[in-house]
Amino acid sequence: MQNQNRFRLTIILAVLTLPTAVNAESWICEHGTLVREINVERATDNPVPCSVKYDKQGEGLGTSVLWTAAADGAYCDAKANGLAEKLSGLGWTCTAF
Repeated sequence: MQNQNRFRLTIILAVLTLPTAVNAESWICEHGTLVREINVERATDNPVPCSVKYDKQGEGLGTSVLWTAAADGAYCDAKANGLAEKLSGLGWTCTAF
C-alpha cells in the first residue's frame, strides 16, 4: 500500500513539473546563458488571425515571425507548442507562462 502511494505521488509530481503546457500561449526557454521566447499572438480575442513569434533574447537579432494563420488558430498553438517541445528535446528548459 505504501509503495502504491509513493508511485501515485511520483506520477502527480512528474505531471505538475512538465516543462511545457499543451494550451500555453508563451514559453521562455533557457540553455545556459541563452534565452528564447516563444509567443502566440492574436490581434483580437478571436483565435485568428494569429502568429507565432520567436525572440532570441539578448542576441540582438530581434523577433522573428515563424508562422501565421488566418483561418485556423489551432495551427499557431500547435506550431508554438511543437517548437517548445523540440527545444526541450534538445536540452533546453522551457517554461510556459
